[in-house]
Amino acid sequence: MPKHRVFLAAPPGADRAGFRAEVLAGLAPGLLAAVPGLSALSACLVDATPAVPPWQRPGEAPAPAEPAFDAVIDAWGEGAALEEALGWLAPRIAGLPQASIRVAETVEKDELSRPAGGPAPGVKFLALMCFHEDLPPATARRLWTHHAPLALRVHVGMGRYVRDWVEAIAPDDLPVPRFGGVAELHFPSAEVMAAQWFDSEAGRQAIIHDVGHFLERATRLYTTEHVLKA
Repeated sequence: MPKHRVFLAAPPGADRAGFRAEVLAGLAPGLLAAVPGLSALSACLVDATPAVPPWQRPGEAPAPAEPAFDAVIDAWGEGAALEEALGWLAPRIAGLPQASIRVAETVEKDELSRPAGGPAPGVKFLALMCFHEDLPPATARRLWTHHAPLALRVHVGMGRYVRDWVEAIAPDDLPVPRFGGVAELHFPSAEVMAAQWFDSEAGRQAIIHDVGHFLERATRLYTTEHVLKA
């Protein structure tokens, strides 16, 4: 099913917690009320950043003190419904730091209950992936696809694993490095995420080696998903 993701950040100097609360209480339910034809809708608040990240590749720069975004709107639906949703959102998010992406979604694992009407359990981790610049898109996509079985075997704690290939991205002037894919690893709790990101040290080394073939860097977001419609 067609899917669109919109990443939003609070205006500079604004209260970020207050902005996230407004997305959850106002923007997301307003969108669903305005476009009831959406097949599914979630608001993911970037409020679950751990004090210590569950992993970091050797030599990778430390994550910034504050996340790049504060909320993510995930919408599924047929083309007309998604276009209507984006049209409704446009004037309401104008001027905000943002990234809007149309994606091809591949659900690799779906064993986490996410009923509508409240927060899904645990932490929904999103990696906005920048592939090596010298890789043609088709090659990057193929390498990432081949990575999926290893991820399923090694990231033992995740209950849901989704890969989103970015088909279109806007605006041109993004607040983060331009990215070509979004990896979604949803863990049933923060404790499971910390303890079961990898199955073993050998698994950790295998992941480091494999992602090195295609991943240059990533913007990481740790979110709580609120499911408005499933």
